[in-house]
Amino acid sequence: MKGRRRAAFWVLLVSGLSAFAIAMGYRWSERGGAFDLDTVRIRGARHSDSSAICQVVKPLFGTSIWQIDPVELQDMLSDVPGIDSAHVNRVPFSCLILEIRIAEPVFAVSDSSGVTAVSSIGEVLPPRFITDSLPVVESRERLDPAVSRTLAAWFRAFDMEYDCLLFRYTDRGLSVFVGDGCEVLLGNDRLSERWAGYRQLASSLSGSEACYQVDMRYSNQAVLRKSQVNSASQGGEI
Repeated sequence: MKGRRRAAFWVLLVSGLSAFAIAMGYRWSERGGAFDLDTVRIRGARHSDSSAICQVVKPLFGTSIWQIDPVELQDMLSDVPGIDSAHVNRVPFSCLILEIRIAEPVFAVSDSSGVTAVSSIGEVLPPRFITDSLPVVESRERLDPAVSRTLAAWFRAFDMEYDCLLFRYTDRGLSVFVGDGCEVLLGNDRLSERWAGYRQLASSLSGSEACYQVDMRYSNQAVLRKSQVNSASQGGEI
């Protein structure tokens, strides 16, 4: 019995001394800069977005990676315009790996303030997201977030080439200009449903006069007007 107690005592003593030595060694290494952040690897980001990410990470260089809170850093990165989400991994002994998900621009808005890109969730993105391939919506007023989200959802589901179409947003909602200046007025909601309804009517309208408006804002029907100027006095239901 005494032998077992003596053996247990020595085991505990050695374990305690080992843990103390490891802790002291870690403290000594940390004070010596062995765990200071000196490398950040960024995955999933475009080159143009790396500079914005670096502005967030730069103050952390020289800090021990074990003193950096990954969740807090992820939240800081997610607040950068154009970044949907971020995940941070610490790699011993002095490296962080950032997994970045960049926002997807789906259309651009041209208004009095200039041209801005809008993401798939309706977020206004920095100028670096603007590309020639984005459809552009001409707007006479600034779009509120709800409208931006609605338009973004529709453009994501859009199934036609943008090059032959013009898009305009006014207080009446979204208009799509097709063919020889024909205006398809879709309004502010049910855009996919209303556009699909117009597509079904398009073949029957091909022989109509060149200047007209197709108003799809009415339930289960379309209103054809020969011109915007006389739209109050001329019109018929199809």
